[in-house]
Amino acid sequence: MNKTKGNAGRTVTVLTHSYLNGYGQDYTRPFGGGLERYVDLLCRAVKELGLTPVVYQLTYYESFDTVYEGVRVRGWPFEAGHITEAFEQMAESAEGLLIYASCIWHPIRYRPGSIGICHGINWDTPFLAAETKTAISQHINRALRQLDRIVSVDSHFQTYCRAVCEFEDPASITLLPNPVDTSCFVPRSGISSTAGSVHVLYPRRLSFERGLVTMMLSADELLRRYPGMTVEFAGELVDGSMMAAVFHLWHEAHPYRDRILHRTYTFETIREAYHQADIAVIPTLYSEGTSLSCLEAMSCGLPVVATNVGGLNDLIIDGVNGRLAPPSAEAVTPAIIELIEQPRLRRRMGTAARRAALTFDQTRWFAEWKSIITSQLAKLDGVRR
Repeated sequence: MNKTKGNAGRTVTVLTHSYLNGYGQDYTRPFGGGLERYVDLLCRAVKELGLTPVVYQLTYYESFDTVYEGVRVRGWPFEAGHITEAFEQMAESAEGLLIYASCIWHPIRYRPGSIGICHGINWDTPFLAAETKTAISQHINRALRQLDRIVSVDSHFQTYCRAVCEFEDPASITLLPNPVDTSCFVPRSGISSTAGSVHVLYPRRLSFERGLVTMMLSADELLRRYPGMTVEFAGELVDGSMMAAVFHLWHEAHPYRDRILHRTYTFETIREAYHQADIAVIPTLYSEGTSLSCLEAMSCGLPVVATNVGGLNDLIIDGVNGRLAPPSAEAVTPAIIELIEQPRLRRRMGTAARRAALTFDQTRWFAEWKSIITSQLAKLDGVRR
């Protein structure tokens, strides 16, 4: 049912599984992940159109209704295994144009006239059973039939749909890579570090799919080999999770723990982490779009060692602006060592990374999203008439 009363025609409601920090019940700030950053930027685009953004998100705890940076955010409790039902309940309550900002691989019944977003394929892992992947392809087919448009942040999803889905209109999938503010994320000034004092940065959520274990294993070898170097883990941990326990135990027992840093930054302060680093590592195992942290590192002129997973292949050209490696510590560690030991190569790749990042400047992203929203609202208005 389309909600047309009140201010619905001026409202854009974003449905997502995460925005404000529902993992820790800190609803005063977004959780520090790429999805949350994306939702934040999307709300800004809606505001710049003179429209009203609203965010509905899932929460592991009780429902909440708050305002963050002028945006109303409602939290919907859900039971494990019932994400589909939760999204349908959120949609039933929501007004205006709906943008499904996550979970399109679930068998959701979408409201007609809505937009979906794919932030990267998260089922590209050998751990999932073949029958599960088959079911997901059916859910994606269903999404393509029901949603007016799906915005994909990387070419990986677009190719996947062309290979396994049935749809007539190629324009129903819009390829719009993630953006970066190249005027904010700028290269630092100063001389490159020597091999022994290099600062290696992992600017990710500390989670399994983001390659946390891979980075820990690489750090073991790097810290042993280079006594003056440091490794920084700059990202959120979900308290009480298995990965949080594993990381804390590893860190506390590590013989080189004094050279292992863990800091959590806000969206506004994360640039500090890049400016202290010499190399960024994005060791994703699966579930990756056009990584915002990869783009930010590139924009800051850092050479990036990334795994050849998902949308990272859209950002890094191996040997030009960084190194691409298979998703394992055995492959990632030698690539990092190469950059540690060759400062001229670091500088050359860092310069190329900055040039590449300029093509992903957020100005274009905002303009394209505004055009998508405006055209969809015009289409809905025409249907109502």
